[in-house]
Amino acid sequence: MHSTIDSTCPDNGTLWRLSEDLRHRLNPRLSETLFSQANGYIGLRGTLEGLEESTPERCEGVYLNGVYSREPIPYGESAFGFATHNHKLLQVPSCKLITLKTPGKDYDCQEDSRELDMATGVLSRQQRLSHSLAGQLDITTERFVSLAHPELVCIKMHISATRGSHDLSLLAGMDCIYGSSADANDPRAGSLSIADTLVIEEYRQDSESISLYHRVVDSDFVIASACVDQLTTQVAMTHECQDQTEQPANIYRLNLAEGQSIELVRFAFYHHDTSMSVLKARQQQDMAACFTLSYEQHKQAHIACFNAFWQTAQLQIDGDSQTEQGLIFSLFHLFQSAGRNGTSAIAAKGLSGPGYDGHYFWDTEIYIIPCLSLLQPDLAKQLLMYRYHTLNAARQRACELAIAPGALYAWRTIGGEECSAYFPAGTAQYHINSAVAYAIKTYYQASDDWAFIQAYGAEMVFETARVWLALGHFNAEREGQFCIDGVTGPDEYTALVNNNFYTNFMAKKHLQFASSLAIEFADRAPQAYVQLMAKLELSTTELEDWRLAAAQMFLPFDERLQIHAQDDSFLAKKPWDLANHPKDKLPLLLHYHPLVIYRHQVLKQADTVLAMFLADDEFSVEQKARDLAYYEPLTTHDSTLSSCIHSIEYAEIGDLPKAYDYFEASARMDLDNLHGNSEYGIHTACMAGAWNSLVFGFLGLRMRDSGLHFHPQLPQHWRGIHIKLRYRQRLLAVVLQAGQIKFELLSGAPLSFSCLHQGQLHSLSLNSTVPCLLDLTN
Repeated sequence: MHSTIDSTCPDNGTLWRLSEDLRHRLNPRLSETLFSQANGYIGLRGTLEGLEESTPERCEGVYLNGVYSREPIPYGESAFGFATHNHKLLQVPSCKLITLKTPGKDYDCQEDSRELDMATGVLSRQQRLSHSLAGQLDITTERFVSLAHPELVCIKMHISATRGSHDLSLLAGMDCIYGSSADANDPRAGSLSIADTLVIEEYRQDSESISLYHRVVDSDFVIASACVDQLTTQVAMTHECQDQTEQPANIYRLNLAEGQSIELVRFAFYHHDTSMSVLKARQQQDMAACFTLSYEQHKQAHIACFNAFWQTAQLQIDGDSQTEQGLIFSLFHLFQSAGRNGTSAIAAKGLSGPGYDGHYFWDTEIYIIPCLSLLQPDLAKQLLMYRYHTLNAARQRACELAIAPGALYAWRTIGGEECSAYFPAGTAQYHINSAVAYAIKTYYQASDDWAFIQAYGAEMVFETARVWLALGHFNAEREGQFCIDGVTGPDEYTALVNNNFYTNFMAKKHLQFASSLAIEFADRAPQAYVQLMAKLELSTTELEDWRLAAAQMFLPFDERLQIHAQDDSFLAKKPWDLANHPKDKLPLLLHYHPLVIYRHQVLKQADTVLAMFLADDEFSVEQKARDLAYYEPLTTHDSTLSSCIHSIEYAEIGDLPKAYDYFEASARMDLDNLHGNSEYGIHTACMAGAWNSLVFGFLGLRMRDSGLHFHPQLPQHWRGIHIKLRYRQRLLAVVLQAGQIKFELLSGAPLSFSCLHQGQLHSLSLNSTVPCLLDLTN
């Protein structure tokens, strides 16, 4: 582990906590990522209270999900249809500028540690300062980003004179000028700066509060940030204002005698809008509502939200506390990072750092929404609503690429506009459309939410399905099969190829889903169906074309190797000798020009193997094993999206040792900084992928039109898995142990499911338990 963070878990108590000795920090940026807090709207990077200069070793950050600056993309040579602007997640004024000063005296730090409680989302810090003449000070600080009030951050600092008398200055302000530094040679790192993106519009300050209003450069957004401080002390003190818009602050000077103390409680508020008047009205309303509660009441309301989450998301792995903690850490960050308002999503780095400029990718739909659909379906729905919110931007992008009618979602974006400057590994990944359709289908299977499908989902599925008929063609050279040329699949080390297997297969599934959804829609809501067809100008001829293209989709297959070819040309290329490749030359993208990589058989991440997982039962286990055996030795896993998929597929074919190795890498990716770039932020898709490895891999869960199916397999050194799942307004508890899997329905209507070891349906009623004996000799 590349830090002094204690994430060991010898008992259940420490399992839920990350702790750190702040006097001996080997990698401050990594701990800032791991100790970050969020509530879906506000993100606080895990920097310390006070003023820490942003350096290569440190990176301050307070972020608002879905709020971004827009800046032109510079090109040496441009062309028609290139992405014109980049979106960057905003850094907003930091409310963490609270620092204690001891004028004229240098105190020794005897203790400085902190702890993040993942059960409650509260970060606490303990400090002990001593001076040979003045005596001793004890300082405790805690903070949380309220899940009960999305606009609120709460901080409390308590300072006690446990020995002696102390002259102190307490500075409480807002930092409006911090920035972040990044590695310009690493495309995964982002670089953000308040100075480049925010312009002060209005500023107010008094002895207890600071209010700031900034306009975002080249944007309609206006940002309101404010803090209100409440001081509790019996000690006389003097006050002065540090009256400046860059770092406004209130400074309180006092003397603490032995046994005396002072407590500062800060309520910090963040809002955004496009109208200053609307913004101020919302801010005043929310602040008034928050002031009706004390700090402790706010804290308990926040903890109650986490308690409700963990009631259904809590899991247990008997015999493997390290990976269990990794999954707890993953679920903690997924829950707090996901947008909750339908106009924001979940970034590749969550709200924990500047990596990838805060962009949203296909990660959300393929990795995160399947996880949340079975844990927090309301959150999954809000992430899909973000895609509906940006559907018009997708329609505009399709027009720019000569695809009309239809909609093409941006490969990377915040506001819906394509932000990828490198189109071979960006725009050419048209499979983003099938990812959105897959997520909609997965959410629908898990929730049975027809109201969402009728109002929003079907429109997205239909509009995105249209793209495939424009991109592909019925190829006479391949006996009239439907081919799709000039695309890039998930493996970004192979670009602009014909008939990428993953792309073609997912396009087929997309078109099949769109066709079946049209039939279901016409049957369930004929009037609304007619209205939608008229709105989209979608004809029965076009629907028939979808069915025909899906039926005749070309899926490349090599008869000699008996495997699915990744694309038309991949198997003819020279294999990259990864077995003898120097480890210090990984990831390849940081050491080789793309053209060097593109001409080899080498993969960044699971591509055809991912299709095999998403294919479910359309291909035999034997076929999946052959594909996996061919592609795994060629895969660098330079992407954190890769290990979890290989874990699931190795579990499916019965190779549990390899399945576990890849699972462990996913579960501990950020805690152990396995890719060496967690300093830029967490890896949200990998976190969801780790949970998916447990549920879709070792439990063998599949959601099909016929219901839930399980094919469980237990790693040899595990004693058991305990997990809860949500499925169609039900809460299901599943316990897998050697020789048996047990199901209990905790809430909801009776449920039928199958366990593939026995191949029979089981019925489960409320508060009843069904055990299934298994042959788990693998």
